[in-house]
Amino acid sequence: MLIAWINRIIAIFIIVLCTGCASSLEGVTNPDAPNMKQVYEDYTGTNTEQLDKRQAELLQRPALHDDDLQLELPPYPARLDHLYPRLPNPDLFMYVRPHAVGLTGAPIPAYITRFSMYERQPYALPGETLDAAKIVTDHRVKKIKEREDAQKKEANKSQPRELFHE
Repeated sequence: MLIAWINRIIAIFIIVLCTGCASSLEGVTNPDAPNMKQVYEDYTGTNTEQLDKRQAELLQRPALHDDDLQLELPPYPARLDHLYPRLPNPDLFMYVRPHAVGLTGAPIPAYITRFSMYERQPYALPGETLDAAKIVTDHRVKKIKEREDAQKKEANKSQPRELFHE
């Protein structure tokens, strides 16, 4: 009985092994799939074809402002202040009491030192400050008013005009 089970397990193992070896690489994989180099270039953004295509699209796009015509130059500081405003980084003052230092006990007088709360200057991302929220809200209010005005014009066009007034 045990030998019969062992024979069955061995037969199943041989069938599975032969089935696995019977398939071909072309049958299992997609021949049109990108290779590892293409996947890496797409992920890291180093694909020269895509970079050239994107640059051509940017050059064909019309400039919204005169400032955008300078494609080779970085944006000037006024635009950066609007997009990425600095967050407050207050100065803190620490009082150090008089103390003795070292084996000899050299006295150090009291003093005050000044340092910033954060090591690095914090910046807000676009849309994170109240000024940016106000700009977005004003834009939305303007769009809503324009839509209401357009609806009123449509309503006025659909009403018949009276030629004579009583």
